[in-house]
Amino acid sequence: MAPLTEEEYHTILTTELPSPTSPVLQKYLSSRTALITEESRQRSDFSFRQALSPIAKRACDIVAKIRHDEQQQQQHLDITTPETMTQTKSWAIIKRFPKGALLRAQLDALALTNIDHLINLALDTPGMCLSCSHGNLATAEERRHQIRFRKNETESEQSIWSSNYENGTFVPLTKAAEEYPEGGKPGFTQWLKARCGVISQGVNTTTTLETEKTEHLQAAEGRADSDLLRDMLYYEPIFRKFLRHLLGQAADDGVSWLELRLTFPLNYYRTGSESPDPDSDQLFGVIGQAELSYHRRATASSDTTDPGQRPPFWGLRIIWTTIRSQDQRSIIEDADSCIAAKMLWPDLVAGYDLAGPENLGRSLTDMLPELFWFRKQCALEEIEIPFFLGAGGGSDAASEGNLFDALLLGTRRLGNAQSLYRHPRMMEAVKDKRILVENYLVPNTIGGGISYHPLPALIAQGVSCALSLDDGVESVENGTSLGMTHQFWQALHAWESMGLAGLGSLAENSVRWAAFEEQSSESW
Repeated sequence: MAPLTEEEYHTILTTELPSPTSPVLQKYLSSRTALITEESRQRSDFSFRQALSPIAKRACDIVAKIRHDEQQQQQHLDITTPETMTQTKSWAIIKRFPKGALLRAQLDALALTNIDHLINLALDTPGMCLSCSHGNLATAEERRHQIRFRKNETESEQSIWSSNYENGTFVPLTKAAEEYPEGGKPGFTQWLKARCGVISQGVNTTTTLETEKTEHLQAAEGRADSDLLRDMLYYEPIFRKFLRHLLGQAADDGVSWLELRLTFPLNYYRTGSESPDPDSDQLFGVIGQAELSYHRRATASSDTTDPGQRPPFWGLRIIWTTIRSQDQRSIIEDADSCIAAKMLWPDLVAGYDLAGPENLGRSLTDMLPELFWFRKQCALEEIEIPFFLGAGGGSDAASEGNLFDALLLGTRRLGNAQSLYRHPRMMEAVKDKRILVENYLVPNTIGGGISYHPLPALIAQGVSCALSLDDGVESVENGTSLGMTHQFWQALHAWESMGLAGLGSLAENSVRWAAFEEQSSESW
């Protein structure tokens, strides 16, 4: 067909083409607006957005403009690296943004992302020693290390890096660091970080190229020595200082309430003891003392006259987590220890969960006998230990099956349920039962980068969500974490539909679903 002539086009333009103000287009646009409004009413953050004050709406508009400008800059400068993202205007805003409650934070993972601080505490603590079970630390063979407090008379003057090292001999940690053959103390720190699962780029952390490859491969494959990390963390003098550091870090990050997951069983050593405690009584006592002390200081130093100041730190509770890959007897024994801790520390123990990758441990279906026994024992002792279960974190059949079990077992929250969006009936049940989904934003989750994370789909479907930190001890590059500010910043930049209002709804949800106090299933 030949192109339109000027006369033909003018005729269509003046007599046939509907104008933007024509009734037919106005009716269409009205129907479009009504459809969008109707869909927006299904969003879980709809009521929060509707309740925004004029000032809050203005703030949302300002942040949206800043986000747009930074998205344009992204075409010329990568703002996703730690060095650049922390210099952006949006980062400064989100840094001061109140994050509400952090409901899913695994202590071992937090220790791993604060590994430099933990190692410095260990090096500064008198009596800490390092040993190797066989061979010596200059070889590339599979080894087993221990860091323990040892009394002076058990310390050895021989070098752990020597071929004459006697297996199992404890050497002062500071001596091992100073004598490290590849750079002294700085090199030793990098070597120890690699052994704990941290991949340090561009640093020679071992004595041979072969050993360096072995250390990095083990860290990358998640086979790092988690016991080595725990050896440092769960010695009382170190634990007390690290916990205070962690509480300060959370408050500085805008977190007002913390529900910390401790993975049991664990060996906790009192000050000056070479034998682990037989139970968790002392451990919970230290946690309670640290929480009360920090809460008092934070409350006393807060300025209630400053309307722009974030809420003070409210406190913390513990969610007892049992390693899911254990056998039945071990899980029962650990669950029984949880009940004993709850009876002694009712205000500290908030709930129960299972730790470890779903595809590498037993499924919830397989553990039903133990879980039903646990619930029965709680009823007999007249105590309430609710489930806060992680489920559906992968795309395999086991993790997806765990979703159904978690729902039927009465979980009050779902951790990292990334496959939930594939189950419409399950989403309806989650909404009906008012279950919160705790989301951790990581690259390459399902089908691609963060923009492919199911969080916005869940929100659009009316599922209540909150942001959390990773609950697994996995390889961490450089041993650093940008905390909840990073999670909220990623959410802001990943989806245009999120905005400042969406972040506010996520923060509010974390407070609404926090386990501040003892509640029965009915009152919850």
